[in-house]
Amino acid sequence: MRRDLKCLAEKEFDLLVIGGGITGAFLAYDAALRGIKTALIEKGDFGMATSSASSKLLHGGVRYLQQLQLNKVRESARERTFFQIIAPQLTTTVPFIIPTYQGSFMKGRTALCTGMWLYRLLCSCLNSQIEDCSKKVPFGRLLGKSTVLSMASILRNISRINGGHTLYEVHMTNSERMTLQVVKSAAARGAVVANYCMAEDFFFEEGRVVGASCVDTLSGEKFSVRARMTANAAGPFLPALNRRVPGIKLYKETTGFSKGVHLVTRQLEGKYALALSSSRKTEGVVTRGGRHIFIIPWRGRSLIGTTNVPFEGTPDEVCVTEKDIVDFLADINEIVPGIGLERKDVYYAFSGLYPLLSDEIKTDTYQGHGTYQLVDHAAKDGVGGIVSVLGAKYTTARAVAEQAVDMIASRFGCEEKSQTSFTPLVGGKISDFAGFQESARQRYAHLFDQNVITHLVRTFGSELDEAIAWMREKEGALDRVCEGRGCVAGEILWAVEKEMACTLEDVVFARTGLGSVGYPGRDVLEGVAGIMQMALSWTEDEKKEQLDIVERHYQLIFH
Repeated sequence: MRRDLKCLAEKEFDLLVIGGGITGAFLAYDAALRGIKTALIEKGDFGMATSSASSKLLHGGVRYLQQLQLNKVRESARERTFFQIIAPQLTTTVPFIIPTYQGSFMKGRTALCTGMWLYRLLCSCLNSQIEDCSKKVPFGRLLGKSTVLSMASILRNISRINGGHTLYEVHMTNSERMTLQVVKSAAARGAVVANYCMAEDFFFEEGRVVGASCVDTLSGEKFSVRARMTANAAGPFLPALNRRVPGIKLYKETTGFSKGVHLVTRQLEGKYALALSSSRKTEGVVTRGGRHIFIIPWRGRSLIGTTNVPFEGTPDEVCVTEKDIVDFLADINEIVPGIGLERKDVYYAFSGLYPLLSDEIKTDTYQGHGTYQLVDHAAKDGVGGIVSVLGAKYTTARAVAEQAVDMIASRFGCEEKSQTSFTPLVGGKISDFAGFQESARQRYAHLFDQNVITHLVRTFGSELDEAIAWMREKEGALDRVCEGRGCVAGEILWAVEKEMACTLEDVVFARTGLGSVGYPGRDVLEGVAGIMQMALSWTEDEKKEQLDIVERHYQLIFH
């Protein structure tokens, strides 16, 4: 996968997708699989905006039970199943404990058991679609108080707990890499893709959109991309981009944004994830009390999310503030008394936006929704050549893209059906993941320790043998980059030469996840930057600038 702006400028495409988050990535992949000539452009790096700023969960949809949206429960559970099939190397099943409480019917054992029974019914038969037994999602069970407290001792100081129920969810080891694998899969099927390529405006002919004027944000070079159809899948940036096309609107315009903050902290619980209700309100027909926070074991840390803070700036301005961290720590310590989570326990923090549709934006209530919008502006507004695709959740991005490409393909007379629910992504062609991982541990035990092999299996999947063979031809490529983290030097070269990594941020956060669990140290960053400097011919000033940019991710943590 190489960045080819000349090809973007010289070819005429059937479809131009603007936005390289998970929704845009699946749009490009689905269209390319159907033989539609597709281009994908992203103003930053692939999947590094909203798509990266989540709890890394492929949610089975249980949250929609409280809104009685049973169709969305089934949809989410189904889409989670498809991720297990097409990208087994990037997913793992994590058991959640949902406590029950004495003296509250909605938070008690009877109500929770009823909800879990209904959820199980709605998820019925989905596991049968997964041939790999190691990737099937187990169903949970009711637990007594003593069992719950022995499984997760940090719950001991929460009053009125009288038991709980387990709920198995699917977690991504690296959501940024999942998005990247979808982009790589689109490119492998013929799509022309480019990061750091921003759409500035649209071209019109006879009242219809026929492409976009773009700028390479790395060099400043301007060029145009022409296409019969353009899909705006720019997430939070979608409304502003649509305003460049007079007369088009979504079915329901976004009314604002809410910022969700996640913290990466010392590990609070190593085996089980926890879903704990807070004093913050949530919207729903049937609720168990306040909005839940999740405490999830992740790569030797705890990943805790999320907040709900109204955001009034532009999407480019979203960031974590000191107040965000302090307020969230206070919430966590209130929810889990005695946990003693302190400011020094925070290793990293990140934030993202989700659009709001409510007429009244409430500062104390979670107003997230699972509603996506697909708008054919020719049919709705009389402006041809453009569609808007506004996703809502990472888990359902594939389904959103399928419906959108169905709509777009009909314009071309293309009758091919979507194949994305069963076609493995690049790296995902693994029929027995447990067996594949064990075989890799045995084959490469003479080269790496077990933690490194696990990391490489998760990173490369079925590309593993090819990647390691390629690295072995390069001096020092098998050396570990950072003690305690699985990354090896060859991954950096692979990211630059084969995965379109252009900046130090791309490698440290998106391609390897080296920096996502906390500051790896200046020496480590210097080493990574040195490898990239050789590969990309950076000057010393350019290398320093790249280091400064990455260091700024940690300035707030070590203020």
